[in-house]
Amino acid sequence: MINTGLKDKVVIVTGANHGIGAATALAFASEGAKVFINYLRQPPDTYGETKESAEKAANPGRAYYCKMISQSADNVIRKITDSGGDCGAWEADLSEPDNIPELFNLAEKKFGKVDVVVNNAAFDSPDTFIPEKELEKNPFFADEYMMHSLTSDSHDNHFSVNSRGAALIMAEFARRHIEHNSTWGRIINITTDGARCHASNVSYGASKYAIESYTRSAAVELGPYGITVNVISPGAIQTGWITKELEKDLAKSYPLRRIGTPQDIAHAIIFFASRQADWITGQVLYVGGGNRM
Repeated sequence: MINTGLKDKVVIVTGANHGIGAATALAFASEGAKVFINYLRQPPDTYGETKESAEKAANPGRAYYCKMISQSADNVIRKITDSGGDCGAWEADLSEPDNIPELFNLAEKKFGKVDVVVNNAAFDSPDTFIPEKELEKNPFFADEYMMHSLTSDSHDNHFSVNSRGAALIMAEFARRHIEHNSTWGRIINITTDGARCHASNVSYGASKYAIESYTRSAAVELGPYGITVNVISPGAIQTGWITKELEKDLAKSYPLRRIGTPQDIAHAIIFFASRQADWITGQVLYVGGGNRM
């Protein structure tokens, strides 16, 4: 058995009411860490569904994904506490800068000094450089989700959470870490293996690529303070958004012949947080069944 050294560490995981964030929170709890969850429920009409259609959905696809993103973190919290773990939670929008120091205030009040941050929260509404008139001929992304032409709002909505929110969390963590005279810390940022070029989802990809740059800079600057900063870059992960038909098609193109699960990403996050990764920083790890090498 490998001792990850995570027992009693205090961990913040953002976007943890479903999918990768939920699996990550559960994985840290299983290692004996104290987990503080941040999440933000998104209404089903974010992707054109109604509350009724989302509630009825039973199979992966747009309606089912809307069901997942509109739920609270209660199920995750219950699983952690039922297994004897320690968990706290706060629902808050990370596009609001004032919420970020408050997130740390609440986590410290609940558990004490934060040791690990996982920046997983994300906003994603596919946009493109193709004009709206052209989109009328073929408006869909992944056959389920409507694309829109890029606007200032679509740009800012992605960057306010995916880039600025994550960067401000990194800065807040660093400030408190140094004030506490701490000597060990972890920042793990979640991007996408389409970050370098994400046609049909341009603002999402670009906002995630910005975090990869922030990660490298932070790794250089914060290394002397004992903080490692790394990126997990997932391939396609079944968090409820991929229809069964699309999943089969995607799997054929992946060397390992399947798409990923939230647990696949959680395992990699635990590695970067563990003592086994003490001498690894500033790295992007592609976790996608060989989709990108």
